[in-house]
Amino acid sequence: MTQKISSDRIRIEFGRKLRLGFVGGGRDSVIGGTHLAASRVDGFYELTAGVFSVDHAVSRATADAEFVASDRVYSDFNDMARVESERDDGIDVVTIAAPPNLHFPIAKSFLECGIDVICEKPMTRSLSEAEELDRLVLANDRLFCLTHCYTGYPMVRHAREMIRNGELGTIRIAEGELAAGDPGVSFEPEDPDDRHWRFRRDTMGEGAILGEVSSHAHHLLTYVVGDDASEVSAELNTFVERREVFDNSYVMLRFENGARGRVWGSYVAAGNDHGLWFRIFGDKGNLTWVQEDPEVLWFKPIGKAAIRIAKGYGQLSGAADRASRLRPGHPEGYILAFGNLYSDFACAVAARKLGKPYHHFLDLLPNTLDGLRTMAHIEAAVESNSRNGEWVHVAPIRKAQRRDAEE
Repeated sequence: MTQKISSDRIRIEFGRKLRLGFVGGGRDSVIGGTHLAASRVDGFYELTAGVFSVDHAVSRATADAEFVASDRVYSDFNDMARVESERDDGIDVVTIAAPPNLHFPIAKSFLECGIDVICEKPMTRSLSEAEELDRLVLANDRLFCLTHCYTGYPMVRHAREMIRNGELGTIRIAEGELAAGDPGVSFEPEDPDDRHWRFRRDTMGEGAILGEVSSHAHHLLTYVVGDDASEVSAELNTFVERREVFDNSYVMLRFENGARGRVWGSYVAAGNDHGLWFRIFGDKGNLTWVQEDPEVLWFKPIGKAAIRIAKGYGQLSGAADRASRLRPGHPEGYILAFGNLYSDFACAVAARKLGKPYHHFLDLLPNTLDGLRTMAHIEAAVESNSRNGEWVHVAPIRKAQRRDAEE
């Protein structure tokens, strides 16, 4: 058996930080600062280059604030991919934090230039793009991480292990929600030019909420349960005046293993801050996790008192323990959970460059298969809604053949 290399050993042997580039994620970005902070959690990356915004002034200001050299600030992502791939000190990894309609062309450009990719969700604008992106990752022999960031929480990873170990028994019901309702999403501006890209039909179509909001809840269920829906029945609504896209979604799920579930995604759950949680029911008991209280996972065995499982204790699964940094009673939160994805990916990239085993660092990271599943789910839900909620089969995933073990 090949001996696995530790993250500490990788850091020592690699001898430098990974050079990171950004496309999007500038100072005018909602998510850019989160990506930047997450990349710095464990000290694996140094921001080196970028096209930080379509507004060059914003891109330049972002670069100045982050001490990025002026000759590494680009106006076009294709130029950035080409030039960086030709430099002796070019970037090792690129983060894509642009709107979803740009994810595919940006990822394609960097993959074809031999650069590994970290990409915001949803992975692409359509299932056909997702299939092509999956093929490109394999064809160019690159690594790819999709930032479904909530999978980085220790207690989410522990829930996944509990289910795999049979502690809930046969899974019967899986429910998830991401229902936000702050003023920034519950109302549209008077001027259409002020509308955020997530509420523009040309970004991802009328069903964009299924990628921007519901995809997190849907992905958490498939990640934790280890199964996906084979059929969906959906109702999509638009409540807000002047809005071009749906802003509320109810999707019923029929899982491949016989379980049933539902996902609620909303921008109009007025008063909710974030509203992400899941509940999983087996024939032996259930698990509940709420993202706004993320240090705790509740396990309720059938006929017994509820058990509060907290982050940071030695009896947790190895997956949860490796994702924890602080001792019990000291909250870690969103940035460190997000940082787990960046750090796991950094270890995989560096180990691979060193010719060391690296697949074990990718085991818990969302990848192109997760992106494919999301896009198939979205297309089926949109079709179901157009057919008044009829049950629609989710397209089987035509993923590229990939290695499951070290060569």
